[in-house]
Amino acid sequence: MKKYLIEVENEKIAVHESEGKGKVVVLIHGNSHSSKSFYNQLEGPIGKNLHLIAIDLPGHGESLPSNDPKNVYGLPGYARVIHGILNQLKISNPVLVGHSLGGHVALELSKMVSNVKGILIFGTPPLGKPPALQQAFNDTEGSSLLSKRRLTEDQIKLVASTMMKEGAVVPQYILDDIKNTDPKARSIMTSSIAGNAFYDEIDIVSSLNIPLAIIHGAHDRSVNLNYIKKLPIPSLWKGKIQIIENAGHSPQHETPEQFNKILEQFMLDLNAK
Repeated sequence: MKKYLIEVENEKIAVHESEGKGKVVVLIHGNSHSSKSFYNQLEGPIGKNLHLIAIDLPGHGESLPSNDPKNVYGLPGYARVIHGILNQLKISNPVLVGHSLGGHVALELSKMVSNVKGILIFGTPPLGKPPALQQAFNDTEGSSLLSKRRLTEDQIKLVASTMMKEGAVVPQYILDDIKNTDPKARSIMTSSIAGNAFYDEIDIVSSLNIPLAIIHGAHDRSVNLNYIKKLPIPSLWKGKIQIIENAGHSPQHETPEQFNKILEQFMLDLNAK
């Protein structure tokens, strides 16, 4: 895997690329996570076949804290930064893959990039305006803490546990990522969504003319699956949400073989068109 920093919009952003030379897949991580959450894709067999590019959002992972947090720590700001990276790398026809917050960023980005080939989201209930947060997300103590700036060690552990199937062992990298995320990123991002500072995602998914794949971990304690099922999504891949039975909120880590199989099939179907 190749790692480097790119400067875009006065932000220094960490980029991670797999060895593969195939179609470009852009991986966008979740709130208080980093590209480490895609380790099993970047360093796995799928990363040798596909050209995977994982980007640490500003203030996350190995990217530096934002120089303009009020304008960057939100869906439009994150999407602009990724758009700038794609332009610098001269990437065309990418497939966007977003986990949790990263899925919301992918939907936002789809309004900026005209040549997106397909989108895959997971742990991401598309939000309308105003966002029906109480319907889209389950009320868990760990999830609510993701809007706080400062977290205690116990709160970090609680937040991390909600990212996994109940009872699963939390990997150290998740704890480290939460601890190392710029605290401003959580609170500013949450405020920006509450203030409707994003494209209406229900409008996006109801009018997409490219395939949208949705994965859901059957034991995801954060996202309300019934909420997603009620949304109008005419371009939904295979006409249904892909359920991974043994996963929680992070199937790319918890059940990488099943997750990678779905991603590979999605790519095959896109390439067949």
